Amino acid sequence: MLERTLSRRIESLQKDFKIIFISGSRQVGKTTILKALKEEGRSYVTLDEQVDRELAQNDPNSFFLLHPVPCLIDEVQRAEELLIPMKKIVDESEKTNQIWITESQKPLLSKRVGDTLAGRVVELNMYPLSQAEKQKDPYRKSFYPSFGTQEKSFWTYEKTLENIVNGGYPALQNISPENFDIWFSSYINTYLLGDIRSEMHDMDSLTFTRILKILAARTATALNCSAIAEESGLSLRKVNQIIDLLQSCSLIMLLPAYSGKAIKTLVKTPRLHFVDSGLCCHLLGIRSVSGLLRHPLRGAVFESYVVREVIRNARNNGDESEFYFYREENHGEKEGPAEIDLIKENNGILYPMEIKMSATPTVSMAKHFKRLIGNSIGMGTIICLNEIKTILSHDILVMPISLI
Repeated sequence: MLERTLSRRIESLQKDFKIIFISGSRQVGKTTILKALKEEGRSYVTLDEQVDRELAQNDPNSFFLLHPVPCLIDEVQRAEELLIPMKKIVDESEKTNQIWITESQKPLLSKRVGDTLAGRVVELNMYPLSQAEKQKDPYRKSFYPSFGTQEKSFWTYEKTLENIVNGGYPALQNISPENFDIWFSSYINTYLLGDIRSEMHDMDSLTFTRILKILAARTATALNCSAIAEESGLSLRKVNQIIDLLQSCSLIMLLPAYSGKAIKTLVKTPRLHFVDSGLCCHLLGIRSVSGLLRHPLRGAVFESYVVREVIRNARNNGDESEFYFYREENHGEKEGPAEIDLIKENNGILYPMEIKMSATPTVSMAKHFKRLIGNSIGMGTIICLNEIKTILSHDILVMPISLI
C-alpha cells in the first residue's frame, strides 16, 4: 500500500484533538488510511451495514455502548444522530484521540460536525493519490518557487501524461488498464449517482452521466451555469444544485478569480476544474497518452491536473494558502485577454504560475506576471513538461510538473 501524506498529520493531530474527522470523495482511501493507523483496541464499525446504521439512527446511546471509545466510525453521514451523543461522550474525559470518523462529503454534514463538535474535532479532507504519493515521496513539502541547482524531472514526459490519463484513485493501482473504463463507469453509477440521488431523488443515470460529460468538456474554463443548462436541457436551478453537490463530493472545484486590484475589466467568475484527471479523461473519451495528445481539450485537461496537484500538495501539508486565477479583459494588448493560470497567495505575497503543456518553456509565457505589479510578488513559475527544473531569469522558475 502506498503511504499517504496525511498519515503524519493524523498522527500529530490526534495528540491534541478528541475527534479526527476525515472527509473526501468516495474511494480515495479514507478508511484504508485510518485502518492502517488504527491501534490495538480501537474498534471499527461501518454504517454501510444496515444493522449498525439502524441502531445508530434509532438509538445512538446504545450504539456507543456496543462500540465504546476508542472507535473508528466509517460513513458517519448515514447517521447524523450520533453527533450529539458523540459530543457528550468525548466531554466525559479529557483524553484526546477518542473517536475517528469518516464521511463521503454529504452536503452540509461538515458544517454540522463543526458546529456540534466545535473545539473537539479536526477535519482533514482527503484526495485521490498525488504524484508525490505515487512516487513514494509522500512528505514532499508544499510547493514554493525557489532555485538552487538544476534538478531532473522525476517522471519522463510520457510517464507524466500516462499519470494524467489514469488519475489518482487508489483502486486503479491494482487494476489492468483495459479495465479502467469498467471501473469508472461503475464508480459513476454506483457511488456518485447514489450520493446525488440522496439529494436529488429524480436524477437518472443517463442525465447524470450527460451532465458530467458536459462539465468535463468545460474543465479549466469559466463556470457558466446558463450555458450548461441550455446544453443539458436542465433548468438553471437544477444545474446550480448539481454543481453544489459535485463540489461537496470533492469531484469538481471552483477556483476563484483574483480581485485584489481595482480594475473593472478583471473577470470575477470562478473557473471550473475537475479534481481527478482520470475521471475527466474517462468522461472525455480519452483512453491513452496518444488519445490525450490528439484531443482538442488536452491543454485544459493538463491545466486542471496541474492546478489540482499544486493545491493538493499544499492542503496535504497543512498549507492553507489562498489560490486564484487571473484574467483581465481588454487590457490593451492585441493578442487578447491577460491571464495567469494560478496564483498562490501566502503572507501577502503572490506567486504567479503559468501552466503550459509544453516541453520548451519561454520567457514570453510569463509575460502577464507583470500585471500583478503593485503587489508583493514572489518568484514566478512556468509549470510544464520540461524534464529539467531550471530558471529562465532571476524571477522565473521552470518547474517540471512531476516535481510538484
